[in-house]
Amino acid sequence: MIRHFHRLYLFPVLATKQKFSSVPFIPSTSIIGTRWHSTITVEQSVSNHNSRLRLIEDEYCNDHSTPFPPLIEQAMNELALETIKEYRNAHMMNSKTATLLLRQWISLFRPARVLEIGTFTGYSTIAMASALSAQRHHGSLISLEKDSAPLALAARYLERAGLSDAVTLMEGDALESLLNLANDKIQFDMIFLDADKGGYIKYYDTILEKNLLSDNGVILADNVLYFGQVHRVAGYHEDQPAPASKNINRMARKVDAFNQHVRQDDRVQAVMLPLFDGLTIIKKK
Repeated sequence: MIRHFHRLYLFPVLATKQKFSSVPFIPSTSIIGTRWHSTITVEQSVSNHNSRLRLIEDEYCNDHSTPFPPLIEQAMNELALETIKEYRNAHMMNSKTATLLLRQWISLFRPARVLEIGTFTGYSTIAMASALSAQRHHGSLISLEKDSAPLALAARYLERAGLSDAVTLMEGDALESLLNLANDKIQFDMIFLDADKGGYIKYYDTILEKNLLSDNGVILADNVLYFGQVHRVAGYHEDQPAPASKNINRMARKVDAFNQHVRQDDRVQAVMLPLFDGLTIIKKK
């Protein structure tokens, strides 16, 4: 179901087809063989090696990992293809390898409540919901997204995968949604942070200040190396940040600010890992 803050809605109609300018799409890394970046592409501005986009390694890892159940795999593959077709920012989907890790994490630690900040079209949402549904005592997942069109697509594919009862989709501003959840005194055992990078600090602070994270819970913050440019804008590499994409560098600086913010926070213990596009695992001390 889609939840607009405290009001419940039935699944909306099929997301309206998006119309965009004639900016070319260029493949850069793997979702189901191809991942797309739009406008000034990563491929044009940063080499695949320097941007941490390793298609062949991802493919090998996927081929040697336990696959999703057939119904889930089919739904995720079809969703990825439709997202690539309809959205020029399809690169916002997680990689297949990352979703396999999310599934494994849930299977290992069995969180009762999971929060996803940034649904987009629901690729990672389906992966996590499938793991929660496989537990003996089914966990629950709430996913936040401000844009109605991709959220409608997520709802349709969750229903196709037989997972609509396992997920509550909340449409609206993420910060406002977090405050509403805090007012309801809800805590989460796992929070997957994968929304607008400029909002990471305010989302993170709200989670901790409003006690949304359970005492033994974790925050998984995605994209903390942002196409391999964060350490460059932070001065850790002699190579200068890629000059062709000001947007990538601008976002990398915002991510670096978040990384520094977490590192200096005495309330938490964190480890940053060079997995995928960078992943930080954060827990309370």
